[in-house]
Amino acid sequence: MSTKKGRRVIDRAAVARRYEAGQSIRQIATEVGCSHTAVHRALQAARVALRRPGGPPGSRVSEERKAEILAAYRGGDLITDIMIQWRVSDVTIAAIAQEAGEPRRGRGARRRLDWEQVGRLAAKGWPPDAIAILVDASEGHIKRILRRLTEGPACLRGEAG
Repeated sequence: MSTKKGRRVIDRAAVARRYEAGQSIRQIATEVGCSHTAVHRALQAARVALRRPGGPPGSRVSEERKAEILAAYRGGDLITDIMIQWRVSDVTIAAIAQEAGEPRRGRGARRRLDWEQVGRLAAKGWPPDAIAILVDASEGHIKRILRRLTEGPACLRGEAG
């Protein structure tokens, strides 16, 4: 390899063949003796379609963990709960479900708070922060609901109209 302006000239065709054969950019860089950035630029210049970094979604998850994630998905667990419990992304969960032939879930509807329950708890003397914890909402949201319940029309305050 010759140099150009202090840079090493890389055989783009050879780099592209290695990459398309399945080697990673970092593996090629180590073997060729240059930086991964130089290999990346050579691949871009050769107009090679680049793979996602880290491999396809779910490729780093063991088969045992995939089975656990799939069981939770099939059991109806929330995607966010699965993400937190197994530390995976929603894309990984979708890939695991698709690989298993599971139908893709639709987007969940926004969860609506029961304003009557919030009003009843407030009437019993519950503070907004405690109500927020109970109904899994922010304290600010509970305060807004309570303000609307007390300042809104009679039908929202539970009065006969």
